[in-house]
Amino acid sequence: MIDIHSVEFYVIAFVVAMALVTLLLGQRSRGEATTNIDQLDLNPSQTDVAGQLVITSEDTDRVAITRTGLPLFEGDTVILVSTIIDDKWHIEEKRATKGRGPNIEMDGAVTINFLRPGRYHVRYDSEITGQWCTFTHSHRPGKVSKVELKY
Repeated sequence: MIDIHSVEFYVIAFVVAMALVTLLLGQRSRGEATTNIDQLDLNPSQTDVAGQLVITSEDTDRVAITRTGLPLFEGDTVILVSTIIDDKWHIEEKRATKGRGPNIEMDGAVTINFLRPGRYHVRYDSEITGQWCTFTHSHRPGKVSKVELKY
């Protein structure tokens, strides 16, 4: 029998406590990550609504993403890095090349072809403007999600 005042007792108690904490707070298994990089098709802004994101589900795997009010230089290119893990969809907007022309407001659009039907918790981050948003999008044909980005 182990004396409760001995070092061995406290070492065993500490190991058992750490094993229980690890078991209770351990990470759950996650699915594989799917990442796509797509370039936005940029056009001069036709709307006065800046900082809006529109996601439109076109069919079972196609989604159109539209971004309004991007403050860019003429000649800039913008990419979207989309990462999906289980039901979490993280989209990062990044400047790919820096133009040298005048500063103009642009709207961007892209269609991606890898989204499975389901409900997604979306986080959108703009490295260009520092704006972001979080929302839930149910991917089914005809579903449209419009969100205002915030600072």
